[in-house]
Amino acid sequence: MDELKENQVFWWASVSIRISHSSLDPDVLSKTLVAVPEIAQHPGESRVRYKDCISAGYWCATHREDYPQRPSSVIEWAETFVSDRFESFSRLIEDGYDIDVYVAIYSNVMAIGFELPRTSSLSKLGIRIGLEYFSR
Repeated sequence: MDELKENQVFWWASVSIRISHSSLDPDVLSKTLVAVPEIAQHPGESRVRYKDCISAGYWCATHREDYPQRPSSVIEWAETFVSDRFESFSRLIEDGYDIDVYVAIYSNVMAIGFELPRTSSLSKLGIRIGLEYFSR
């Protein structure tokens, strides 16, 4: 039982940058964004819907921090990721790709408040940010 407690992370935050489109090619998108995704699926392989497409192509980059000083750090990571690739993301949006950012915060030991960081690139591109908080 003590070993389980030693290996258990009591507090973490993560962020996912999720991209979907009916004709998304994960390999091309990875090269375009110069990034390795956590999840990469061609159309027909995923359960992600995109407009009238029942199974769109799906690409997802993630970043997780165990015991961050504040959960806003993962949002800052997403802002930097997009900002560094602003022109590529702009073209993807112009081509009809669906892009969003999803933030998950988990804590079973404390409550914490934080300020949302500025996200000028995400805002300029109209990329939505979703937030979910998990606790025991």
